[in-house]
Amino acid sequence: MTSVRKPGDGIASYIHVNNLSVYGSQEEPSSPAYYSNEMLEGHLSSALIGSSLANLPLRTRSKVAKGLVCTALGYEVPVSFRKTQPRFPAPNLDIYVQKADNLQIWNQEIDPLRRYVIIRLDDSDRIQAVRVLTGQELALLDNTGTLTTKYQAKRRPGRTGSYLVSAEDTETFISLLSPIQEIPSQLSSCLSPVGPPVDGTVLSIASIYTKLLKLVDRQFTDPGVTQERLRGIILQQEVCKVLELGAYADAGQFPDIQSQALEVKLQLAPTVDLGLVSPDSDAPAAELGLGLTYRDSRYAIFYGSRSAGRFHVESLVVTTGVDFFSEFQRFEGNIQNRKLQVRLPRDFFLL
Repeated sequence: MTSVRKPGDGIASYIHVNNLSVYGSQEEPSSPAYYSNEMLEGHLSSALIGSSLANLPLRTRSKVAKGLVCTALGYEVPVSFRKTQPRFPAPNLDIYVQKADNLQIWNQEIDPLRRYVIIRLDDSDRIQAVRVLTGQELALLDNTGTLTTKYQAKRRPGRTGSYLVSAEDTETFISLLSPIQEIPSQLSSCLSPVGPPVDGTVLSIASIYTKLLKLVDRQFTDPGVTQERLRGIILQQEVCKVLELGAYADAGQFPDIQSQALEVKLQLAPTVDLGLVSPDSDAPAAELGLGLTYRDSRYAIFYGSRSAGRFHVESLVVTTGVDFFSEFQRFEGNIQNRKLQVRLPRDFFLL
């Protein structure tokens, strides 16, 4: 009977054959030992689901789970696990075993670029599901504001009205994705907003600005004074329409429109919340694909106001991440350093 290859088997074999250590240097996306987030979740799910952690003290259970992860990824299980941050430096992983929905992170900052492997046990202590999140995605699950005050910025004094900050995309972006002025009509209906950016199907930043200007001076039904998220969804739906993308979808992670490497923000107030990663960061952006960093991403910042049950789009700023702070003034928040608790959604392991 032919065995079914699991996603990531080739990477695991490479790691095993080359005797790489889980405590080695962090693997870059260009390395043959690198697992993408999607590959990591799929491979660990295939390898771990069904394994039993029954009748083990909590510390032993955690140690056994770490050993299972090491073996699945191709690393030799160390005699003892070091207290490093992250726990597994080479694949940039922290590991949590959860029987309840209350995720607790003790005495360390949330790293936006780290991967958090969350293993779910069923009532009999068998592994039921595995999820992999970045620190950015983990922060989105926090409803208390305890994880971080996040990076924030505001437009520089005297800057008003609509403005294209970056006349061109970054050199890296252009070389990897060959941005175009118009998406071919035969592709637009099937180009998902949450699909990865693909060479030859990504609009240039100048084209994005020109198209999104159509939304300036438009008004939309306001879902309510406290419904910031719903207002954002309404705007993103309209952005997808004017960019001539397929049906609206939202993966709940950076960037909002992944296929165009575009983060969309609606500002009814001056302060722009930027999440856990600074726009000009030169760290690899796994969400954007091989070779791209956060500074290569694009931002569309819409400014508006609300009244009489409507919200009005008044101006637009479009910029690359690398040029972001030529137009905006940064003020950074402080990351909390204590026990952090995140209530995982009921359907968290069903996604």
